[in-house]
Amino acid sequence: MLWVLISCLESFVGTQGTCGTTSSRYFLELILQSIKCRYLPEADLCISCEDTSSFIDNLCQILLAIGARNTHDQTCVGLIFEQAERLCDGESLVLPLIIGLGASVNEKLNQLGNLHTPLLFTVLVTRLPWEKFNFGTFSFEPYVISVESYSRDQLARLLTSLLPSNASESRFNRFVDLLLTVCFPVCRNAGELIHLMNINWNAFNEPVNKGLVAADDEWGQWKLAQPYLKKSLSTLYLRHYGDSNLDSLSTKNAGRQNFLELPYLTRFLLIAAFMASHNPRSSDKKLLTKNSGRLSIRKKKQEKEVCKALSVGNSSTTGLSTTNSSANAISDLDPLANPKYRCLISLEIAKSIAQSVDFDLLSHLTENYNS
Repeated sequence: MLWVLISCLESFVGTQGTCGTTSSRYFLELILQSIKCRYLPEADLCISCEDTSSFIDNLCQILLAIGARNTHDQTCVGLIFEQAERLCDGESLVLPLIIGLGASVNEKLNQLGNLHTPLLFTVLVTRLPWEKFNFGTFSFEPYVISVESYSRDQLARLLTSLLPSNASESRFNRFVDLLLTVCFPVCRNAGELIHLMNINWNAFNEPVNKGLVAADDEWGQWKLAQPYLKKSLSTLYLRHYGDSNLDSLSTKNAGRQNFLELPYLTRFLLIAAFMASHNPRSSDKKLLTKNSGRLSIRKKKQEKEVCKALSVGNSSTTGLSTTNSSANAISDLDPLANPKYRCLISLEIAKSIAQSVDFDLLSHLTENYNS
């Protein structure tokens, strides 16, 4: 079975963060390009498509070229769409096209009467329930398979199966157990845990190789590796590479001093969280409301009769004791007394994220960071 992984997040986010009119064409051409580059890199096949019909025709030609190379068994080709909820951001016909793509392509391939006709199927990977996708425009309902989150034992078996070469199996199993002890309560993403394992294994293994701690000294190894594991938690999902001891993933990243690999929309979420954490609530209207012009509205002087003012003051004074007792009774339920949450990224990281999306962060902060 052959398969191709396609990221819907990168396909439907343009330079301005919105889906344009050409995003669907780009997405369809990306599917053809992904299949061709992986299995037919040297073939001269057309991957441009003007509409849905030309996309299906070109896809059939690519599948026939793949099937011609495998004349023994029938070939199955799977298109796996990661973060498939982004398909809803495209044009209205994109999602129904992907849902019924396997049936449409297989029907056309059968009409051609080729002996080596491959089978095509699509898989949508998402965290949303299928009810969020159903717009009533599908010819048939797909098979819905619910996948549960990994347990600690399953993650331990997965990580220990990635034993590095020339590594002690017992020591690596001990390292995986320590890694899950620190990271499992806050992160259960297998890809992120594998990344943390790769960047922290050297910090756990080098002291033993240098003779700083004995190979059977579990407490000594844990004491030396604990600072690096805790530091990884502060940069969880950030993919931050720098001059720290967490480097050496690859030599091509060694010269990059400050690099953050974040999804496009996540950068704006972090910028908004940083602004909300460092600006008072009173500045929201000043910073976030568009000023369409200068409006001058003067309030007219309002005169009240003396008797009316006295009656208002008397009623306020009379209910003062009742108001104070009520306020004391509900003080424990006051939502303002709840814990406050802050964005913990530093100013330098926030500035680098804002610079990557051409956003002037310092002009939107009320605190003076220029000094």
